[in-house]
Amino acid sequence: MRLPPRHRLAFALVLPLVACGGPARIDLDPASLRFNGAGQVAPVHATPRARNNKALPDQVCRWTSSDEKVAAVAAKGNDAVVTATGPGAATVTCTVGSLKAELGVAVRVVARLTVSPDAVALELTDERVPTPLRVEAFDDQGAPVAGRIVTTSCDDEEVCRGDARGQLWPVGAGASVATVQVDGAKARLPVTVKDKRVATKPKIVKRDYMEDLEKEVQARQAKEAAAAAKAAARP
Repeated sequence: MRLPPRHRLAFALVLPLVACGGPARIDLDPASLRFNGAGQVAPVHATPRARNNKALPDQVCRWTSSDEKVAAVAAKGNDAVVTATGPGAATVTCTVGSLKAELGVAVRVVARLTVSPDAVALELTDERVPTPLRVEAFDDQGAPVAGRIVTTSCDDEEVCRGDARGQLWPVGAGASVATVQVDGAKARLPVTVKDKRVATKPKIVKRDYMEDLEKEVQARQAKEAAAAAKAAARP
């Protein structure tokens, strides 16, 4: 059917108005995410915009993740929270009508540890001190990971104990196996302890002695630092 000229003009004026009703693009902030471990979270905000760059807050995103084993998304309107769930790469998408905006998500987790030495020989002396381990962590792509907490523990706590500083403490003579952990990655190594105490009546090692030991070490370090400062202040 052919419209009269005046109707054709009115119809032509309506088309741009309809076209301007939806967004021309969607801005995501941030534009990408990188996580260094499962369980980490980050907020994402979407801003649909018209062709003239005006924000359209009434245009609401529908959020999806291409792989929820890598990244899960929970949203309320145009605000979302992305949670790292496992290693890999995924895409988080905000959809408004037929328009989409995508956010790349990379998740790297600690996958491998190297521990030195690979076997530990501890000595229980009258002055109990910990033995630090050298631990290097690597992600699932083989890249080194720094700044993570290194925890240690022993299968037999009557032989040795661990802490959250990457150290092993001697408790009693014998053999055990220690576990070193950074995030979800673990390494195991054998531990032997020899009793080298020479005091006539050595202190009884109790199961809850860790706090006292750390206080002893800190007190000794503070005393040494004070003595060094006093010596440096002498003319």
